[in-house]
Amino acid sequence: MSVAVTDLMDGGGTRPPIPYSIRLFERLQISAMLIGWADATFAYRTLLHGRISPILFLIALLTITGVVAMLVFQIARRRSSASKWILIVLSAIAVAPWFELLKRSGVGDFASMLALFQGALQIASLALLVTESARGWFESRLD
Repeated sequence: MSVAVTDLMDGGGTRPPIPYSIRLFERLQISAMLIGWADATFAYRTLLHGRISPILFLIALLTITGVVAMLVFQIARRRSSASKWILIVLSAIAVAPWFELLKRSGVGDFASMLALFQGALQIASLALLVTESARGWFESRLD
């Protein structure tokens, strides 16, 4: 008699399938991270080169990426409500610079367009976390 690996991982029961809203959340967050890397690279080359050490900038970028990736994994694979709310709060805090960016330069330059596109992807992905299917999926978590 053989036992499936997934049965061993989830205590012998079967896991409910991940809803489309959660899969799309994960894809949008990954896309936003990639666009964020492009935006950060562009910003470093045009604004920060010579002002901030490239090593320090890379460490900060890797740290932020690691934290967001961990939260996305916890949300999409572990159904962590705590991680969901941490990501929502951190994203809300990160929105403040976008308004200053819009006031200062508008959306006419490349960096502003990248930042706004990244922000739109993040907001859309976070909205998926509060859909009916996502809420039901989080509530069905067995601790």
